[in-house]
Amino acid sequence: MEPRDRRPDVGRLMLVPVFIGLVVFNVSHLLDRDAHRSALEVGGTVAALAFYTVLVVMYLRRGAASGTDRRPAVWLAAGAATFSPFLIPLLGSGGAHTTAAGMGSALVLVGVALSTWSLLSLRTNISVVPQARELSTSGPYRWFRHPLYVFEYVAAIGLVLLSGGGLAWLVFLGLGVLQVLRARWEEKLLREELPGYAAYAARTPGFS
Repeated sequence: MEPRDRRPDVGRLMLVPVFIGLVVFNVSHLLDRDAHRSALEVGGTVAALAFYTVLVVMYLRRGAASGTDRRPAVWLAAGAATFSPFLIPLLGSGGAHTTAAGMGSALVLVGVALSTWSLLSLRTNISVVPQARELSTSGPYRWFRHPLYVFEYVAAIGLVLLSGGGLAWLVFLGLGVLQVLRARWEEKLLREELPGYAAYAARTPGFS
């Protein structure tokens, strides 16, 4: 059994209130009778509500990590990768035409729904910064090593289309770079901390 870090779970203390706030936001959005939304947009909101609810539950249930990458630059990049999608609607040029908006809503729905599936498969091994707990090989993790990042990127494409593009594409490209770096930092830590991870990585495709 790997030794566990007994320091306070800073991620839980900082992020659970944020995720609870996002749950409340999506509930209020669903209950807003004055909003005119398509079925795809409603589906995307329901998927986002499920996603953040699962995040709250898994963060509250997770145990201590056996290893954590504590470099400040890594934490900054991981936080930026997690929250930069929220900038996309703010930096878009606006005025997405009907076809692009429909495609965007569909991609958000699919991306967030598949991200929720990834979370359910990852279970209490979830973390924003690179941490080691247990090896996850179920669900989409059977086929590739970082499905959560891939599916979040699918949802980000949808957000860019909905926003009308513009500067939002720069955030999207930056997000891609951050996700690849984040995956590589996680890979290094998991290879060092988790028995069996190297064998899993050898048989399962990833970013590197």
